[in-house]
Amino acid sequence: MLQDIAKQAEKFVSSFDALTNAISWGIDKRIRMSIASQFMISGKELEPKEFLNVSDFLKKDIKWYSGINQEMRYTLASLLINQFPDPIQAFSDLKECYNALTKKGFHKGPYTYLAAYTLLSHPKEGMDRSDQAGLAMELYKAMKSKHFFLTSNDDYPLAGLLTNINCSIEHQMENIEFFYHYLGDRVFRKGNDLQFLSHILTYGENNNRERLAENCVNLYEQFRKHHLKIKGIHFSTIGVLALLDEPEKYISEIISIDSILNEKKLFRWYKEMSLLFSIQILVKDKIQDKDLLSIGTATNIQAIIQAQQAASIAAISAASVAASSSTSN
Repeated sequence: MLQDIAKQAEKFVSSFDALTNAISWGIDKRIRMSIASQFMISGKELEPKEFLNVSDFLKKDIKWYSGINQEMRYTLASLLINQFPDPIQAFSDLKECYNALTKKGFHKGPYTYLAAYTLLSHPKEGMDRSDQAGLAMELYKAMKSKHFFLTSNDDYPLAGLLTNINCSIEHQMENIEFFYHYLGDRVFRKGNDLQFLSHILTYGENNNRERLAENCVNLYEQFRKHHLKIKGIHFSTIGVLALLDEPEKYISEIISIDSILNEKKLFRWYKEMSLLFSIQILVKDKIQDKDLLSIGTATNIQAIIQAQQAASIAAISAASVAASSSTSN
């Protein structure tokens, strides 16, 4: 496996370099790394010409006052290219989902575009877009009622994803609260990152929430034992890993992948990103093994990875904008 990982690491660096040569150097390096990771995870080649064509199409179509900055436009272009055979047509469909969400009360802006992507890539069987958008708003309001100060527009995409769970909103909120308090009372720091992790575990929960929560605690402690610094950006990725059976047995493989990535100059100043991508690479490898996971579980994990990638880039983008604004002032 490690030989294959080395090849994936080279592919990642190649995608990053191609992306960097195609777009502005002013784009946060972590965002460029995250977009490159999408291509690495999907297995698609990053074609600079196609990437620029799609992102330029989005630029012409999305109004300047929409709140979509360069980073988010590149993120949307990457998501559409990696998920759909015709990203231009997919964007037309995404706008329909976006309009359905705004009609149900979602504020216009970047996170609603990400929520629209979630609805487009994961439509709920037997439900039209308008009804699914309405259900997403009900879920969002329920989240807000539980954690008023933590819940904001950046929770829109997860509200869209949670519409695919076939249980009542009350049961979903009960699960979110269980995960949030169980993990927060142990090793995880309470806040936005833990709430995001709680949403992910709720989406992957299959009548065994105690096992999933304990998996997360064990993984956190194992990483710390191996002197890996766990930050909030890693919480949701640990949640993805926790969905695998006996995830602790993959710790040594993840550490080996992390070592391979850290040999690359690209990660010299962003070591927290290498652990993030190491877990994604490991999970990608395992969900392709049909002997390890059912098709349904693998599909759920793939959906979560996509949502997690999009939300991570959005968070980095928001932090970059805030930092540049603070500097300019």
